[in-house]
Amino acid sequence: MFELILLSLLGISLLAWIGYFIITIWNFYQLPRLTNTPLKQSENQLPFVSVIVPTRNEAYRIEKCIQSLKAQTYPRLEIIIVDDSTDNTVEVIKSIVGDDPRFILIKEEKLPDGWIGKPHALQQGSSLAKGDLLLFIDADTFHDPSLIAHAVEYACEHNVDLLSLAPHNICGSFWEKVIQPIPLCVIPAISPLSKVNKPESKVVVAFGPFMLMKHSVFTQVGGYETIKNRIADDAEMAKLVKSSGYKVNLANAQTLMHIRMYENFSEIWEGWSKNIFLGLVQKRGINSKAQRLFVALVGSVIIFGIMDFPLWITIISLFLTLFTHSPQWQQVLLFALVVWFVGIVLQFSIQKTYHIGDPKYASFAFLGGLIIIAIFLNSAIKTISGTGVTWKGRVYATKKS
Repeated sequence: MFELILLSLLGISLLAWIGYFIITIWNFYQLPRLTNTPLKQSENQLPFVSVIVPTRNEAYRIEKCIQSLKAQTYPRLEIIIVDDSTDNTVEVIKSIVGDDPRFILIKEEKLPDGWIGKPHALQQGSSLAKGDLLLFIDADTFHDPSLIAHAVEYACEHNVDLLSLAPHNICGSFWEKVIQPIPLCVIPAISPLSKVNKPESKVVVAFGPFMLMKHSVFTQVGGYETIKNRIADDAEMAKLVKSSGYKVNLANAQTLMHIRMYENFSEIWEGWSKNIFLGLVQKRGINSKAQRLFVALVGSVIIFGIMDFPLWITIISLFLTLFTHSPQWQQVLLFALVVWFVGIVLQFSIQKTYHIGDPKYASFAFLGGLIIIAIFLNSAIKTISGTGVTWKGRVYATKKS
């Protein structure tokens, strides 16, 4: 009887893997793509763009971002950098910018009560912006020289009010390759990317590293003032814009835009602990402690059931088969091996398709799954208890949403 239950659970895990694979691959191929093709618009047709970059203690990685912004071929833009660093980020920026008149470097004002750091920096930067379009960019990105030109052309051609781009996610260290693909590949599964560009759909997904928005629309929806305490500010802004009746689009720009979110285990732990649970419940409007606890438990079980359950059952059934020689346990062992192997192959295919991490590390999905569960629960505990999540020396209380 127990063996039958395990076989049934393994069957559910296999179906979940197949569903996860189909959904993510389908969504990937449905997204429009920005590529390095000849531009169609003449210079006098182009709107003025204000690029806004928030920086906080980015000295060790800001160089690529600033260099790639300085190399942009788009002719009509200003670049506003809003800094709140305690390291030498400003000195690094100044050494690269030189006397380029397109760059404006300002100090972020003291963070008011009720605000989160990044939305506050973006709001301050936007108050100085002169552009017809606002472009919010993260400091951990770097870009092809034609990125802004192609993004503006797409937005104008399709009359998009908010355009977000999916970048190529770079994973350098062992822990990045093991952990990062799990949450980055799960996002398209829980929020189908193919529906974002459909006005009739309520699905909204946006990637904060690149958000191109009409200045007039930004003003109409109240800017970041409206979502000043939202940890997943990108998703919340897209949700606000779409629910206000404006057009939101998402496009694939993996050949033109690159990002390395985190570079070691501690950054991964703190970064995802900051937003993986709080961002989820805020986006879904889940406010009560009981509901949040339910989400934490169910979410952890689902991740374990897909990423780790087949391997654990393989190990357990192997030992039981060796000691009992039971044909029932042999069946469980064989099926568990099949599910585990299929999971590795599908994860390999998803990572290869999405260009996330190193697909050869797909066999470590079980380890990445366990760590993501730990991060998810850590994020949930901090959120539900109200102790707050931390990021770059700041603590964001979560008693109120």
